[in-house]
Amino acid sequence: MAKIPVSSRQLRDVSTRLVLDHVWDTDEVTGSALIQATGLSRATVHDVCDELIAQGWLVELDSVRENEKGRPARRYAFAARAGVVVGVDAGQHRISATVTDLRGASLSRTVLPVGPDDGTPDRRLALIEQAALTALADASAEPSAVLAVAVGVPAPVDRDGRTAFRDNPFWDLMNPDITGHLRSRHGWTALTDNDANLAAVAEHWRGHGRDVRCHVTLLAGERFGAGVVDDGRLLRGARGGVGEMRYLDLVEGVGSADGIAALVRDDARAQLHRLDGDAGSSLQDVPVATLDATHVFAAALDDDPLALTVVEHVAALVARVVATFASIYDPERVIIAGAVAESCEPLLALVRDQLDRYVDPPGIEVLASGLGRDIVTVGAVKRALDHVREHALEITPAALG
Repeated sequence: MAKIPVSSRQLRDVSTRLVLDHVWDTDEVTGSALIQATGLSRATVHDVCDELIAQGWLVELDSVRENEKGRPARRYAFAARAGVVVGVDAGQHRISATVTDLRGASLSRTVLPVGPDDGTPDRRLALIEQAALTALADASAEPSAVLAVAVGVPAPVDRDGRTAFRDNPFWDLMNPDITGHLRSRHGWTALTDNDANLAAVAEHWRGHGRDVRCHVTLLAGERFGAGVVDDGRLLRGARGGVGEMRYLDLVEGVGSADGIAALVRDDARAQLHRLDGDAGSSLQDVPVATLDATHVFAAALDDDPLALTVVEHVAALVARVVATFASIYDPERVIIAGAVAESCEPLLALVRDQLDRYVDPPGIEVLASGLGRDIVTVGAVKRALDHVREHALEITPAALG
């Protein structure tokens, strides 16, 4: 078989990638350390570093003498402010945006409410753009500094950032070609993804998924949505449908994809509506219109009888939901995420007790996420950072752009 010739440019790109990847993950490094880490010659390392400095990816620090007889060693550092990325959580009721440097250090964050008059594709696109621009202004970063934007939406999303499923008007509203809009308005590289997928990316990066290879992250607010990581890779499916939960309509004992926050709130309100007189529940003191899952979980911790009944009922349902993941994906860990994760431990304790009756072999961990309600923006930032890093040799950093 004839050998495929390799050009000098290709060899140079490989050398550049080796150096840049090492420096990206290091606070500072000497030329000697780069030679040892990459296996490249001294001349190649310093030539590549000079190119990366000229391109804006590296900065050269003051040289230091490594020993009394040697000449001072050149030192390099990654230019983390060569540009910024923006992570956006474009939810149904609020849109949040976070700006970070190229190592993921947060520079600013903004949150915009989605009001009753914002239920059109044009208004949604305008709010997403406004959130990104406001966060950039708060970070003292120009729009031209953006190297990538990633946006999470509550809809299935394919590899091109589109929602291919056409039987759900809500999904069409949630993802009205965000990628194309941001590109045409600002020239940004924009990536649209499913919010639960980005939550799973966040857990794999900075949460409970860091030390396991197979895990499911379950966004469990108003509706269930899952992000699935198998052997360290995010699963998507042909049209982005992995993790969509419509199948729960067919699961005996579940019957819908309503999330934990909705199930707990609605069950508690229904039980309060049926009460006749004082039932000895602190939940009767909460106005029904404002009662939500956090009230119920707090009351359950105080052994409130009505709250305990609600939590037990919903826990039985959630145990079946988790069991479906065990059957389909065989994860080591299931992570409950979103705003509800901060207070749902009373429910998860019951889920753990019940799960082994459905799962063989037993032992799946069920944990509450510690990343809070910003988990989707954390995952969006990671998605944008990964894109920039993968395509760094094709990008002109903002510092020189």
